[in-house]
Parts: sequence; C-alpha cells; structure tokens
Amino acid sequence: MVCDGFSVNHICKSCKRLLKPEFIKKDDVISFYKYENIEFLIKYKYEKFGSFIFKELATSFSLFSKKYPHKLNVIPIDDKIDKGYSHTAILANAMKKDKKLFSTLHSTNNIKYAGKSLEFRLNNPREFKYFGPKGIDVVLVDDIVTTKTTLKEAKEVLKKHNVNVLFSVVLADLR
Repeated sequence: MVCDGFSVNHICKSCKRLLKPEFIKKDDVISFYKYENIEFLIKYKYEKFGSFIFKELATSFSLFSKKYPHKLNVIPIDDKIDKGYSHTAILANAMKKDKKLFSTLHSTNNIKYAGKSLEFRLNNPREFKYFGPKGIDVVLVDDIVTTKTTLKEAKEVLKKHNVNVLFSVVLADLR
C-alpha cells in the first residue's frame, strides 16, 4: 500500500521501517506521526480493507502502552462499526495491558466531519452520549486531531459523568 512493491502484507518490511512512530506531546494530546507522513494511510479507514492498515499503524499505540507505567482505562471515541470494523477500536485494542471501554462514547448524529472547517464542526456538534462507568480516570483514543473540537466535546460529556480525562492518544495531531 505504500511503495507498490510486492509483499504478502499490506505494508512491506521496508516501508514499516519508514513509518517508525515517535512520541509527540502537545498540551494533553500524545501523537505518533506527522500527518503528512500517514495521510494517505489514514484515508483507508473509509475502505473495507482499512482495518489491516490501522492494525499496522496501531503498533504505535502498543509501544506507548508498554512504555507507560500505569494501567489505563481507554475509551475509543465513537467506535461504531462501519465497513466491518471501527478504526478507533483497533487503535485502542492495541493497548494490550489497558482496560478498553468499548461502545461507551458514541455520537448521536451521522455527520461526516472529514475535511470540514472549524466553523462547520462548531455548528454541528457530535452530541456524544456516554454509557460507561462513572468516577474513573480515562484516556481518549482517536485517529487524528484537526481542530480539537471532538476531544473537547468528548471531555465535556465525560465530565458530566464524573469521568476524568487524563490525556488523549492519537495517530497524528494537525494543530
């Protein structure tokens, strides 16, 4: 998928070495890649075989989880299944030692936000509903941060349920 070379895997070994993650912390968001390096891969989330690409990219979440000293409660943002999988659930699932709280934070609308402006995002909130335990600390998982409106809205909803967001983990942060 990266170099068009022959490989039995979706991403060959040579290209995997080029996709080496680095830990980048900005405010309360930890990311692993520069967006321009993985932009074409992230867009495969709209395809049925995108799950294979996201499993490859999720190794960054696995490495982070191994290095982070504490066991975490992890909430993938809006992990509804689309095209046979949820890309945020795949990312969260890579955090093996941590407790995943699947299907606990879902938007109640079906608006697509990809490529939309900040103004559009602010005028069309995701309207999250939370179905998980109260009174816990969590880490949010998403694929990219563009304007941070999704993370802000998720935090506001979780705060109403006495859920404290420690930080967020994403593949790339565009801010």
